[in-house]
Order: sequence, then structure tokens, then C-alpha cells
Amino acid sequence: MLLLDQETVSFDNARIIAVVSQRENILSEVAQVLRTRGLENIEIVKRDVFVSSEGLSFSAENYVGVIIDTGNESNNKTIINHVFSIVPQNVWCCVIGDSDSISLSQKLLGEGVLYFNSHTQLIQMADKIVSGVNIPRVRDTVKIAILGCKGGIGTSLVSAHIASEIARNKAVPTLLAQGLNGSHDLDLLFDKRLSNSITEGVPHLDLFDGNLEQLSKAVLDKYNFIIYDQALYNVHKDDFSHFLNEYSNVVLVVERKISSLRVAKQFLDECERIRSSQGKPIRTFVCISDSRLETSKLMAKSDIQVLLGTQIDGVIPFIKNTNTKTVLNINLGKEGKKEMNSLAMKIIGAVSRNSKLGEKEKKSLFSQILEKLINK
Repeated sequence: MLLLDQETVSFDNARIIAVVSQRENILSEVAQVLRTRGLENIEIVKRDVFVSSEGLSFSAENYVGVIIDTGNESNNKTIINHVFSIVPQNVWCCVIGDSDSISLSQKLLGEGVLYFNSHTQLIQMADKIVSGVNIPRVRDTVKIAILGCKGGIGTSLVSAHIASEIARNKAVPTLLAQGLNGSHDLDLLFDKRLSNSITEGVPHLDLFDGNLEQLSKAVLDKYNFIIYDQALYNVHKDDFSHFLNEYSNVVLVVERKISSLRVAKQFLDECERIRSSQGKPIRTFVCISDSRLETSKLMAKSDIQVLLGTQIDGVIPFIKNTNTKTVLNINLGKEGKKEMNSLAMKIIGAVSRNSKLGEKEKKSLFSQILEKLINK
């Protein structure tokens, strides 16, 4: 479909093309090139998305496309993570930057994003936009599995708030689903009557209770992010590969007890085996949920990091009152809100993660004892 043909000119001209860059000269040049092609409805956004994309969103109702200046960034995964965190499905995205790498351009195209050199290809980009030829509007959905390593530790609460943070901050289509062996309490958490179909939860966030495989690709493709809430503690370790085949982003929710950490360690070991044998990129995150006051002081965060051999990406503190109408009405407290937002933004790549656990970090005597217990 042509962006500017007789059938779509009034519709698409009513929507905006956003140009995002921290460089004044790039903003000016791109806007000038677009206007000379008859594209007048342009929004200039002076922002470096790699420094902060908080509060930056482009709804499909108001925007037809987004042009993002990546500067000298040449890591395709970093670029894709930031694109997905702010550009909804059915809104096309062009990326411009300083790199001349054909490899980078091909990798981004494979993800549904067109790349143009910001110094030599702006006219080519504008012509491509006007013609509307082969401009992808749908990109591969980012799937995030949030896996509970123990029952009753608040995995569903974490999943719901992460999904809400993504939908609220990024205003992109997001789906929260509960798996077949999960808690099946989405109806209670959101005070919604659910059936076997997708149900609208809150703005930009839909809900589904059941097997995602029964939904068609066309239905799933409309979402930028799918958050899959699932129990891991009742899954045999030989079946861990099922999650790793479907999801490249995994959040392990643990508590400060041996049984929970043992499940997490087994899963992380399986992740490492698949990374090494198949070369598959798997992003793993660990979140401590202090859902019980009596367990919140059992182990230090540093001991758990050494024990699992990876960093802790979030700690959700004990919540005194969870008796609210919906899960999103629960008061997480100032620290809890900060941790949940930070974890959500790390998961979708909107902010950088802290460096990995240093090799020189020493194991305490306590963590050495715990390690022996976990590996039994």
C-alpha cells in the first residue's frame, strides 16, 4: 500500500512522522528532505534514545512512522531493543546513523527496520517513505517469560507490574498471558471476566489465560511485547529447553531460600549449555521477591549473586498490604515502584544493565555452604 496514493493520502497525512535525534543538524536535514517530498506533518523530538527513552511513545493512532537517529551506535541488538521499546507494531520505523556497514543494514532489515546512512542516504530514505514500497510495519514480537522458582512468592504480581510498566511507559501493544501450569488468577488480579480469548486489561495491555499456541500468528503479531507468566518449580529440568526454545528473554523470580535458588541455578545452567552448544542469544534476569517478611532477611543479595553466578536485576521488597481490588492498585512503596520500573526497563532494553558479576568477587563462607546445598 502506498503511503501517499489516492486512497490513503488524507488518512496518512493526518498522522505524524516523528524524527528523533539529539543532533540539531540531523533533525533539520531530515525534516527538510521530508517536506520537499510533500510530507508536512512532522514532529521533531530532540532526544538521544540510547541515553533515555522514558516517557517517549508513539501510538499507532497518531503516528504513521518514526525515524530514529542512532548516531555512531553499531550494535544491531542495542538498536532493535530501543526501537521495540518505543515504536508500536503497525507503525513503520526507519533508522539513520553514521555507520556504512552493509552487515548492520541487513541485520536490521531482518528485524523489520530499514537503515540509512545519515550523511549520504537521506534522499533515498525519503523516496522510500513516499513510495511506501517494502517498508515493514510489523516486527517480530519480543517474548518475555517470567518464571516462578517457587510457588506463592509473587511471580504473578511481578509479571503484572512489569507488563503494566511497559504498557504505561511505552504505550505499545502489550500482552500479559498466564501459562497452563501457572496460577490462573488473572481474572482476580485484574478484576476481569476472562474467557478463552484475549481480554482488554488496561490501556495498551491485554490479558490472556491459556496456551498461547492456540492463538494465531496474526493475533500475536500485533503486540510489541508478550509477557508470559509461568511456574518453573513444577517443571522437570529436562523440560526447561521448552522455555528456551520459545523465549530469548527470561526473568527468574526467586526467594531467599535454598529450594527456590536450586531451581534457578538449574535453569541458568541449562541456559549456559544452550548458549554454548547452539550459540543462541538468551538474556536472563533474576528478581528476588521478598513476599514473606520471615524470609526477606535469610540471605544477603551479594551471597545470592555469587551463588547463582549472575547479577540480581531487581529486589521487590516485602509489601504489607496486598488486599486491594486489583493487583495494580497494590502500593509497592517508593522502593518497590523504583525496583519494578528499573527491572521492566532493563528487560526491554530501554536502560543498560549493570555489569556482570566480577570474576574476582570472593565467595563468603556462608555462600560456599549454600552452594554445596544447592548442588546436591
